[in-house]
Amino acid sequence: MRTRLPAALPLLLTAAIGAGCAAIVDRSTLTGVAPAVMATDDVGLGCSSGEGTAGLLSSFGKPEKGQTPHLAQVLTLLSAAMCVEPLAWEAELERGVALHRGEGARVQDLLEVERRHHTEAARRYLSAWTHLQQGLRLDELDDAGCPKRVREKHNEDLLMLLGLSSGVLAVLHDQAGGMEIGVPLDVPRKVARLGPCLPNEAWWGVPRALQAAVWATIPGAAPEGEDPLAVLAQSAALGDAAGVRLARAFQVQTLATIGDEAALQAAIAAHAAALATPPNPRFRMLDRFATLLIRHESDKLWVRTAGHRTPGGQLGAFPATSAPAEDASLDDLLDSLLPSLAPAAPPPAPESP
Repeated sequence: MRTRLPAALPLLLTAAIGAGCAAIVDRSTLTGVAPAVMATDDVGLGCSSGEGTAGLLSSFGKPEKGQTPHLAQVLTLLSAAMCVEPLAWEAELERGVALHRGEGARVQDLLEVERRHHTEAARRYLSAWTHLQQGLRLDELDDAGCPKRVREKHNEDLLMLLGLSSGVLAVLHDQAGGMEIGVPLDVPRKVARLGPCLPNEAWWGVPRALQAAVWATIPGAAPEGEDPLAVLAQSAALGDAAGVRLARAFQVQTLATIGDEAALQAAIAAHAAALATPPNPRFRMLDRFATLLIRHESDKLWVRTAGHRTPGGQLGAFPATSAPAEDASLDDLLDSLLPSLAPAAPPPAPESP
């Protein structure tokens, strides 16, 4: 039976309002709301709960005195961002279909729709990351320190994991949105440094996967002796076995970012095979979100080659790898519509005297 989130949230929030204390809001969210949200496999229900609650939570406490339910906001804002993210995905896929069909004007419009959704997702993920920093006082730590207030009993370790993930996702969405929000580019390095503060195996390989994703996408970020892609593969295997395949999603997203299509297809196929393992019942939300993210990367491969999304029941399979004959002309069309995205021509060589 699925947990009915809208029925649980008002009771907890009413109690918190009556008490008028940000600490009680944090505690109620961490111990009551967070487990309910994580246990449902309905991502839409979970994200709508976040959208409906984030604004209300911002009115609690006394911000001028530093009394704000920061940790509660990590959960609600991350959940709210998960409502916007699929809108960006859909616009991206529709743009791919339109490009495949040579619908130039629609391609340009969908690119702007996609950019706007990416920007809104970045805004919400950044807010979740900011609340994590304030709630756990991460800015007060030295370069090797870990926050003291991360207690498993109160689910603060879960909120830290979600907040670290939000930091990475904020950067990715802001970049896709044209850097309109201006997410600080040092956020991934902070995430990579804080990842080891959480036990890797206990959290299904996600802390190390976050580290490796940063290492793989920032030149020179990987410590000597670390192979980011190997770490991602190992972390993904941990998540597959545990039934919370979030590390696999970060692996897939990283491989898509760096353009390693052969490894990307292998990772998507590995995820499809791993779905035979039932999800961890306490964290169905994260496992389902991982599958949606991975399916999106599969859809992009299918749209580019076949002009349509991954057919039902075929996640892990791929269309013929040879590109359609008209792909070159479609590339020319996109370049003409979006000159800012086309490679810049090298400057002419100076004439010899």
